[in-house]
Amino acid sequence: MLENWFNIPNYEGFYQASDQGNIRSLDRQVAYGRHDGGCFYLGRVLRKTKLKKGYLSVKLAKEGVKKTRYVHELILLACIGKRPFTIDRGEIRHLNGDKDDNRLANLSYGTVKENAADRVRHKLGGLK
Repeated sequence: MLENWFNIPNYEGFYQASDQGNIRSLDRQVAYGRHDGGCFYLGRVLRKTKLKKGYLSVKLAKEGVKKTRYVHELILLACIGKRPFTIDRGEIRHLNGDKDDNRLANLSYGTVKENAADRVRHKLGGLK
């Protein structure tokens, strides 16, 4: 299956997210100390880490600042756009209930009520 890649907002030229649930770094030249021309970093698909609540994360770095970000959040941000923060909407849903499945087809922005209904439907119980 073809994997489509999208720039992650605020990380353009550094990282991209795919519709298949992957995050990759891009090839880039980075200034480094006294070295002429800096260092060349070869792009690669990033390793995912499972956090305490079961969501997958990756570490992103830009201009010396490192951040741990949820994979599902980066996929929707890059492919769909910013999360709508209103009274009715504001959560990210895993439509099949599998937190490891971060394909775009399995993710959606939704309401708190929709997310709760998903947990009941998938017999996941409440948040811990």
